[in-house]
Amino acid sequence: MIKRRIGVATAAFGLAALGLALPGTAAQAASEGATGAPAAGCDGVWRAHQGDGNMWAFSGSDCSGTELGRSPSWDSNWSNSSGPFQGDDNDRATSLVNTGTQGGRDTVAFYLGSGYEGGHGCVTFGEKYVDNLDDDTFTTGVAANNAISSHQWVTASACSKFFH
Repeated sequence: MIKRRIGVATAAFGLAALGLALPGTAAQAASEGATGAPAAGCDGVWRAHQGDGNMWAFSGSDCSGTELGRSPSWDSNWSNSSGPFQGDDNDRATSLVNTGTQGGRDTVAFYLGSGYEGGHGCVTFGEKYVDNLDDDTFTTGVAANNAISSHQWVTASACSKFFH
């Protein structure tokens, strides 16, 4: 009897290590923290808020650091004193999340300059998030990390460059 339990435990551990565990076990633990709370990082933000109609921006990679803001609307100038992003939010974003709703204007276009100028990069509803903008550039070739100054909701067909 003891040998059988050890064999079953070993098999379950082996499957979990390969990511092949049954629902409610290791697969669930991968998307939740040890306490059952949503996983940390951009995936956790997306899972907890998917479909709420917002876009999110964070100062650190994987949605760490300061939450610069979230918004279901647009903001043409992240450095002014009005709109969902203000003041020092400008040129600080390193990770982005799209928890919008599918259909219509479900893609967020982020711009190098205020007033939707200077090149853009987009995050679609299906892409969900960009956990680090270090390797991304705007359509102008300028590095996107810590360089976003405005955003607006658009259709995916309005974008010619997508962040990854």
